[in-house]
Amino acid sequence: MKIYIRGVYYDPVVKERHGETYKEVIHRVFKNVLKDAEISRDEVDGIVFTPPALGGLKQHFMHAHHMGHYLGQDFKVEVMVENGGSTAALAIRYAMLEIISGRCKSVMVICLDDRSDRIPEGMEFPHFIYDITIAQINLYGPFDSMYGIGAPIPYYAMAGQRYMYEKRVSREDLNYVAVRLRENAQNNEKALIRELIKPEDVTASKEICPPLHLHDCSIFAAGAAGILLVSEDFEKSNPSKKRKVSVKGYGEYHTPTSFLPNQLKYVPYYSEATRKASHEAFSQAKIKPHDVDVAEIYGVFSTTELTILEDMGFFEEGKSVYAFKEGNVGRESKLYVDPSGGRIACGHPAGATPAIEMCEVVTQLRGEANERQKKGRCDIGVVQAEHGMLNGSVVFVLEGEG
Repeated sequence: MKIYIRGVYYDPVVKERHGETYKEVIHRVFKNVLKDAEISRDEVDGIVFTPPALGGLKQHFMHAHHMGHYLGQDFKVEVMVENGGSTAALAIRYAMLEIISGRCKSVMVICLDDRSDRIPEGMEFPHFIYDITIAQINLYGPFDSMYGIGAPIPYYAMAGQRYMYEKRVSREDLNYVAVRLRENAQNNEKALIRELIKPEDVTASKEICPPLHLHDCSIFAAGAAGILLVSEDFEKSNPSKKRKVSVKGYGEYHTPTSFLPNQLKYVPYYSEATRKASHEAFSQAKIKPHDVDVAEIYGVFSTTELTILEDMGFFEEGKSVYAFKEGNVGRESKLYVDPSGGRIACGHPAGATPAIEMCEVVTQLRGEANERQKKGRCDIGVVQAEHGMLNGSVVFVLEGEG
């Protein structure tokens, strides 16, 4: 059964959102997806949400229920999905399954991450610190949390440092990852960071955790995205005026690891989950990595941008850095990597990131990306997401038809 992506929309990514409730954001996304899909709200059978913010600070009990009430509409499906960075990708998969089951002909997915650095309204500072502490212990484990792990950056840094050592990737060459992603983001009016930088600017930026500097890191941000998936029958009875984009392949895999693996059979800097999810998705789509025209990947640091591309088979181990150094990841390249600017430049509202990736790939496949549109034909796109430190991965293959 074919599933089509009928409507897409994502908000500009911002560092913080002010003067607007998350319910208002969701309502705006809902309306904009309908506008892009050119259908009425009554034609939506189901709706799938992500939590308004990932993490322990804001617990949203019965969020889907309350949003259904807020939107004032009947749905056959009304549910919230969560699993870290893969949340939005798994929400999209849930919507696909509802269509495959035959229960729904159209399902909308609305993804939001409204995190910020501000203390939530009504919460006193001691409670804020307590909630953060509990959230970190829950996420990273009691041992690592007690001894300094308050964010995943050290895990990624250690894995990245080992990768660079074993694959002989120099710090100077790594600088080009952030440089190229900024170049892509320059033409994306919705990207958080659009200023161009030089290679030497990367290592001149603040060192966060060796080998990672500030410009190597994605920025947690606020963002929202929506996607409408429809069945083949729905598309035939009410054809879109835009180029049709279908889901051609899907892959998903999860290893029994959490952040830095403690099992010796896993290489800390490569992801078995990404490799297996990619293989499944490409096999289902009956394509090879060289068939892909555009890819949006979940590279939250410069080093993982490289390892994910190698895990997915786009480059040999240790060789992806040269594509960035030589400028072979832009709109004129065979493989256009992260046209949005990626997580490092577009921004990283984690709960919405995979949906933003999918919106960007659909826009490219439709030929609607304006100044950042891939040159030449753009028929096959890939979306990749992960959770933990690539402990689990989800991969979609999309196809533009006609």
